[in-house]
Amino acid sequence: MDLGKGQPNLTDVEISALGKLIYRLKIRPLMTEKDIGKYVIVDVYSGEYEMDEDSVKADHRLNARVPDACGYIMRVGYSAAYFIGWHEEPEL
Repeated sequence: MDLGKGQPNLTDVEISALGKLIYRLKIRPLMTEKDIGKYVIVDVYSGEYEMDEDSVKADHRLNARVPDACGYIMRVGYSAAYFIGWHEEPEL
């Protein structure tokens, strides 16, 4: 899998770990109650990110700014971006 020019190939586990780390250290401290439920997609190489209520819009904006982005998606206040048949209460 080619993830971009000059960027190392990362495993899914590495992408997930980096995405969670960047979110926890850089992005989560900036979030407020009004951001709960919004999607955040972060480029694990640059740390650049986009946030929107629509995950596809956030993804398109990030890819417009960072064409070779390797994105990891989170949902503010939740442990996962998407749920199937289960729902949790959000928390910051």
